[in-house]
Amino acid sequence: MKKIFKAAVLIATALAAAIVFSGCEQANVCNYDEAASTLSCPEKVYKTMKIGEAVWTAENMGTYIPDSSVCYGNDHANCDQMGRLYTWNAANTALCPNGWALPTQKDYQAAFGKATVEELKKAGSFNVKFAGFRYFDGKFADKDASASFWTNEAYDDSRAYLVRITDSTITYEHFNKSIAASVRCIKK
Repeated sequence: MKKIFKAAVLIATALAAAIVFSGCEQANVCNYDEAASTLSCPEKVYKTMKIGEAVWTAENMGTYIPDSSVCYGNDHANCDQMGRLYTWNAANTALCPNGWALPTQKDYQAAFGKATVEELKKAGSFNVKFAGFRYFDGKFADKDASASFWTNEAYDDSRAYLVRITDSTITYEHFNKSIAASVRCIKK
């Protein structure tokens, strides 16, 4: 009887593990509908846009990643309006859905071309939201003053490149990988 019980416990444990791991695998699967310009993910349906030959999410990502994503000011209303803010490791490893990737600096440069910041803020363009960022010490900064987007490029072991947009400039700077910034994804 003990052997049967142990076997049943092992089978139940294996089934539970299989369900958990397949759920994690499925969490990063989204459906892209080119005709509707949408990317349907478990947490949200994102608008997409085609810029040149590339397809981008037209909204900041909003997937919750424990201990690696936050809402500006820890206020969920900010996530609803501007997406979540992510550490570089979360943005670079677990965020963009299957078939999509964290963009490079060159991807951003190609998408922005010679557009002005005002043009990039328009919904028909890149739809930039000045969502600010969170410092590695937990303090928030620059909401309504700047947008910061992670690229997939590390600068060194502790820093990576961000695209920063203010009312007057677009810059490519390196910041500590532990700060939290916005993320867009590009179709591979």
